[in-house]
Amino acid sequence: MYKSDYHLLLVKLDEFIRKYYKNQLIRGLLYSTGAILAFYLILAVTEYYGHFDTTFRTILFYLFILTNGYILTKLIVIPLLHLNKMGKIISNEQASEIIGKHFKNIQDKLLNVLQLQTQSINQPINQSTNLLEASINQKTKELNPIPFSSAIDLRQNRKYFKYAAVPLLLLL
Repeated sequence: MYKSDYHLLLVKLDEFIRKYYKNQLIRGLLYSTGAILAFYLILAVTEYYGHFDTTFRTILFYLFILTNGYILTKLIVIPLLHLNKMGKIISNEQASEIIGKHFKNIQDKLLNVLQLQTQSINQPINQSTNLLEASINQKTKELNPIPFSSAIDLRQNRKYFKYAAVPLLLLL
């Protein structure tokens, strides 16, 4: 019985981690749109009034390409890879700490369940694991009704929309 409860707990943690990276991706899209458009506007206005020579324009062009490549990689590509479980993603323990900060009634229970499960796996077979399994089962049943993914509210990204909207409006 406790294996299925623990598996459900891991599924909920995985759902939280995916939502965590989806939130980072949305925020990265808004930031990168604003940064790229603002940088483009700054370069276009300085070139218009500066009448730079070909060498300086070439330097500005490559600086624009490199900067935008870095911004896109850091704010969009990396969270997109993490969303698809590629690269180094946050562990269940790190996710449980984030969840524990949001839900005060959980505190360390989730982290304790993960640590107890690790301990029960690493314990030699000849020793009794009934006490560990009972503790894991009890704590898992307490945590099952809590929706971990609600710790992240994607609607809070609306406040970052202004960073993309201002340069977009100036461009228009």
